[in-house]
Amino acid sequence: MRASLITLGCNKNQVDSEMILSYISSKGIEITDNLNIADIIVINTCGFINSAKEEAISVILNAIDYKLQGSCKHIIVIGCLAKRYKKEIYKELPEVDLVIGVDEYNNFDTIFSKYFNLKNLNSCLDFNNRTISSVFPMAYLRISDGCNNRCNYCAIPLIRGNLKSRKIEDIVFEAKLLVKKGIRELCIISQDTTSYGIDLYGKCELRKLIQEISKIKELKWIRVLYMYPGKVDDELLQEFIENNKVCRYFDIPIQHISDKMLKLMNRHTTKEEIYDLVSKIREKLPDAIIRTTVMVGYQQESEEDFEELKQGIIDLKFDRLGAFTFSKEEDTPATKISGDIEEKIKEKRYDEIMILQQSIIAKKMKELIGKEYEVIVEDVTEDNQYFICRSYMDAPDVDPRIFIKLKPNIQNVIVGEYYKVILKDIKGYDFIADLKEDINV
Repeated sequence: MRASLITLGCNKNQVDSEMILSYISSKGIEITDNLNIADIIVINTCGFINSAKEEAISVILNAIDYKLQGSCKHIIVIGCLAKRYKKEIYKELPEVDLVIGVDEYNNFDTIFSKYFNLKNLNSCLDFNNRTISSVFPMAYLRISDGCNNRCNYCAIPLIRGNLKSRKIEDIVFEAKLLVKKGIRELCIISQDTTSYGIDLYGKCELRKLIQEISKIKELKWIRVLYMYPGKVDDELLQEFIENNKVCRYFDIPIQHISDKMLKLMNRHTTKEEIYDLVSKIREKLPDAIIRTTVMVGYQQESEEDFEELKQGIIDLKFDRLGAFTFSKEEDTPATKISGDIEEKIKEKRYDEIMILQQSIIAKKMKELIGKEYEVIVEDVTEDNQYFICRSYMDAPDVDPRIFIKLKPNIQNVIVGEYYKVILKDIKGYDFIADLKEDINV
């Protein structure tokens, strides 16, 4: 049999998929990217917001088309949507053969083996056995699951439960295995990385974990994602200052600036604390990149609240910013809050935020022209005209890229290696750069 796996949603889901791919391969099933020849189509779904649910249903319906055409015999839906809506999927989409939610992953072998009449070895999905699907030489390192923050709009606790941290020694062991396979950059992820360890050790131990991972000699970069603003303390900030393996990249979703809105969202932070944190990072690390996410259209968001958010973006001048419109998720506390905002107003506010951020980014990009940066070469463009690169400023999957024009004198550049470049031009949100001659770090 041949199986194809489609991953939707975040890179936490991607790590699950990588473990599942390795597991399926261990059963003697061939993995293919070609849906036309796949006997089994596995869809790892996201169920965080309405748009993610709609995408998942669309992908499932597409898989059903393959099944009706005869190329596919089995459709398996897994992940977050499968956890929240298992009964509904079986009822409304009878062509789906098997539904496995994230809460059933500890029994994945039993469920999968029983369905396909395979020998059940009672084996679990294993972080140490992953088929890495990220762009080499980067891999994601998931340090915990679930979340205790209980933001009123968020369905993550309903899907993934409370915070469940992995032991430091287990994470470091996995990191060493990844580095032995050639991984040079590890992106540390979870729902909230800054809460890491509080359930196991009684206090947040993200700094200690980073220090232990940093001892791996061949590891080049450590990038920390999904940091809660109220938990980026002086101790953690000091690690970013002192540790040359840690990318000076702060991924800190704030969601809003207005104290009224932050309270309604049950975000455990204030406008003043957000301003102070950004100011402190910029003071101590002038070259730091700060990425954030904001939400528009949450219940009771007045024009004054929205203008306050816009002014905050103007004041703080984030280097990277993503925005999304509020989506009311059933069974979350937000469903009990009055004051819904019309969809057309949400979309208008979203557009205003993105236009505002575009002007901020354009100015910031111009200031970087002529500067030198170390980059990792990830790939070559389809037309073989450019190398595709990232610097410490650019997280995988979400941020712009740096392109180096292929020239006869730089044919010795190797994908997966680090080089120094000088930024020369801007193309949209990306940079065009020249290789700094004869430097291979």
